[in-house]
Amino acid sequence: MKAYLSVFLISASVAGRAQAEEFEAKQVPANVQWFLHLDVGGFKKTQLGQFALKQAKEFGPELDQLAEQLQFDFRKDLESATLFGEVDEDGEQDKMEVLIRGKFKKAPLLDAWQKKNTFKIIHAAGHELLTWHDGDEKEQEAHFGAIVNEGLIAIGSSKERLVQALNVLKGKDPSLQPKQLGGLKLKKGSYFLAGMVNVKDLPIPPEAQAFKVQSIGFHLGEQDKKIVAHLLLNSADADSSLQIQQMLQGLLAMGQLQVAVSAEPGAKELGSVLKNLKIARAKNVVQVGLTLPVAILLEQLKLNFQNHDGDQPGKMELKFRTEGSAKNQDR
Repeated sequence: MKAYLSVFLISASVAGRAQAEEFEAKQVPANVQWFLHLDVGGFKKTQLGQFALKQAKEFGPELDQLAEQLQFDFRKDLESATLFGEVDEDGEQDKMEVLIRGKFKKAPLLDAWQKKNTFKIIHAAGHELLTWHDGDEKEQEAHFGAIVNEGLIAIGSSKERLVQALNVLKGKDPSLQPKQLGGLKLKKGSYFLAGMVNVKDLPIPPEAQAFKVQSIGFHLGEQDKKIVAHLLLNSADADSSLQIQQMLQGLLAMGQLQVAVSAEPGAKELGSVLKNLKIARAKNVVQVGLTLPVAILLEQLKLNFQNHDGDQPGKMELKFRTEGSAKNQDR
């Protein structure tokens, strides 16, 4: 499923004429342990999104090639992407689905898929599924997908997982309910990235369950030229949430004190971020909020790009490692 996750992350920086597409809980199975949603259209309208679009131009040729292979241009046709799934008892994450919303043309998309030697069309539980391998059929795991309509593609890590996702879309299987979001409020137009993890269902060691956290949710948006982020920790009871609040407030106070007396580069910027962190509690939910002017973040991002001006794509990491190695040798 790494390929699908890559598609999701690339989408954040290359979205073009997309329309805003909010998270639809009714399109996600009720039993998922986590979900992550990217509103590509919403992101594109933000200052941060415009900056990302400008930086992504250097990858134009690669994206053109990808668009030709898939017959789908992420820069123009993608509207949103939603990932969701479960984690096995051993902590391995291999039960995943992704819903990709956009403007598709079924015929050319099928033609592109059919060029793969391992491509097959199969039927399961009344659904037409597509299956293929990225390489040798004997060595590579199979992928499963379905063109739901010319606005939605579903991909699953297994045939069973994909069938479940399609059943939910058709209203045959139960979907995620608002009460399962653990206090996460996704107000229209207030976010471009959102997600949640049901911690209580994950294979977590007993010593990590002291605060009885049931779920962790977040959303990230841009409003009035400010980045607005919220993290919500939903605990089992009020006493646990109070302990979480007190712990976080203590850590924040320690961090602010250390930054205040630090002479390290970037201490001032970090101090500004910590100053804008707000911690509040309502019954069982602890909320950590951050409001930061977009200009501050963009300034830092621009400096980072200027520091690497002239580097060719793919060489930035190599240069960093080389410099790091030299420093280690000096020591």
